Amino acid sequence: MSTVFNLERFKSQLTNGGLRPNQFAVQLSFPTYVSGGSQAVTKSPFLVNIAEMPGSTINPATVLYRGREVLFSGDRTFSPWTFTALNDSQMTIRNALESWMIGMEDLQTKRGRLFSAEYQRNIDIFQLDRNGTILKSYVLRDAFPIDLSPVGLDFSSNDNISTFQCTWRYQSFATSNTASGLIGQVVGQVFNQIVSR
Repeated sequence: MSTVFNLERFKSQLTNGGLRPNQFAVQLSFPTYVSGGSQAVTKSPFLVNIAEMPGSTINPATVLYRGREVLFSGDRTFSPWTFTALNDSQMTIRNALESWMIGMEDLQTKRGRLFSAEYQRNIDIFQLDRNGTILKSYVLRDAFPIDLSPVGLDFSSNDNISTFQCTWRYQSFATSNTASGLIGQVVGQVFNQIVSR
């Protein structure tokens, strides 16, 4: 291992200038019963402006042997996933999420959908390069919203766009590193065509 300071060598290892956290898209999907769901699907890659790639934890299974802890691989758990979205003047995404959650449990009657397939959907998260090509993707399997944050109102809040957060739970996620080839370019081109409309 070389310890000599070499800027060009460092730059060569940071492939294509590194990933940019502001180059991403989130594609939501809504249950069929959600009012305004199709409009929210179209707007989600543009209005979801803060998100994250999901993480997971494998907890250790600990066994005691003659006073010594012996660790083995335990079970995987998936942390809640949260995004922040901008509010357009119709509050398209927020209204659709409210409708989604009311379908899970009504605000007054507590009645809700009985089958998970009715209220769970997949969510796609894409890491893009600066040309819109998909470099990595995640699919949150069987996701549903569990917490919709308040929307702040403030007389003194000038020069801001209203935002809100939504937190989700999901069964698991799938990830792909293969989208950097032709498939990623095609999907990226389709996304860019939508953006340019």
